[in-house]
Amino acid sequence: MPPPLQVKDFVKDLGKVFAVRLMRPKKNGPRQRSSTTTDHNGDGSIHAQIPSAFAFPSPTLSLNSSPAHSASSREPGLESSTNVPSARHSGGVSLAREASDMAQLALPLVQAVTGAIPLVGAPMQAAIGGLLTGLQAIDRRNQNQADLNSLISRLDRLSRELCNASPASDPVEQFRRDSFVRMLQDTSAQVTTLRERCLASTSVTQAIAGCFVKIDRYLAEYLWSSQMQSQRDIHEVLVILQREREDRQNLLMTIESLVTRRQCSVGGCVTLIDATGHQHSISVNFCTSFEQFNEMLKVLFKCNSVEARIQRRYMESEQYDLCIDEGTQVTQLTSNKWSRLEAGAKVVMRIIIQQGTTSFSGVSYRCSCGAVNPLSVRSIIYSLERQASSSIDCRECGRRFQISRVSSREQRSPSTRSSSTDSDHTTDPGMDLIRNFHIQQSEVREGAF
Repeated sequence: MPPPLQVKDFVKDLGKVFAVRLMRPKKNGPRQRSSTTTDHNGDGSIHAQIPSAFAFPSPTLSLNSSPAHSASSREPGLESSTNVPSARHSGGVSLAREASDMAQLALPLVQAVTGAIPLVGAPMQAAIGGLLTGLQAIDRRNQNQADLNSLISRLDRLSRELCNASPASDPVEQFRRDSFVRMLQDTSAQVTTLRERCLASTSVTQAIAGCFVKIDRYLAEYLWSSQMQSQRDIHEVLVILQREREDRQNLLMTIESLVTRRQCSVGGCVTLIDATGHQHSISVNFCTSFEQFNEMLKVLFKCNSVEARIQRRYMESEQYDLCIDEGTQVTQLTSNKWSRLEAGAKVVMRIIIQQGTTSFSGVSYRCSCGAVNPLSVRSIIYSLERQASSSIDCRECGRRFQISRVSSREQRSPSTRSSSTDSDHTTDPGMDLIRNFHIQQSEVREGAF
């Protein structure tokens, strides 16, 4: 039984389509050749001659410099004939490409239908299978050619960037660049070999893909290594900046010390004994008022030492006072009772601790070391009358403190009652560093506990 008329017409149409796709110009003169043929005499392929010193011209990558293009540029007739297979419709896809896609989509269906045709079914299926294989080989060849051109362009671009790069800043950077150049040279040599092979081969496809992967891997490693080097450089810069900052601070402290000594030598100094027992020399010119002296304390305690932080905390809560401690006589300094200090005077800073007590026969204070230091009530009454008293050294640890009783009138004051509650600070962190205290005790009824 002969094949249906529709199948015959379809096969004839396919022959017309591929006759257009494979048409070559028949002009006298140089024979047109594709830039992807295995004969590459004078085709300007990429050169694998990239020296590591980067003093080289960029590789010549004239992808369109084959004899076919040269011939078409010289002969107008030939140029017009080559426009036939490259005709494109408004969508930007060539007619041959679209016809090939449609054929590869329809031929498997036709091949399945022809299997049912007696006698000629098997030969037609074999012919259609061979046609499909040829179409796929042509597409693979074209795709490999495009990928190979893209690979050559990428190699050219990378080599140009290396040529235009600034000189390496250190041997490590130079080693990375030399390694990258060797990779470009090996890939360029491999590309030259691939252009001489049959581009329709699947092994060529795999080799081109391997070249792209190799370049991507080297770029990733180069980027990672550069980032690590940048982080090390940034760390070194930060260390240098930190050292410079410390040097400037030391210089400022030295200048400040020299200025203070100069002022002390000119006008004299007042010695401040802070709450931790450390001594500081302050110029008399900065001790003209209670407020000015407090500003100097804030400047002294701006550092980040543990002692400075503790005293700064008590200053912010106003739990401190200043006095002139002469052993048997303690004169408290306030904003209302402030006289100009003379050179050589010693001002003591003390931490105020509020305590409530129910004892009327005596006064005692339990130091943070655990020792109990008693004081007779007569000396306290005498202290209230004379508004002066003496300081006592703890009999165990040597801390210096003064115990005073808050008067009944102050105890009835709302502000005094709010601050006269028992606030034992012996468990506060850093309290063991405090050496000077002022214990303010107030009488509290037993029912208040």
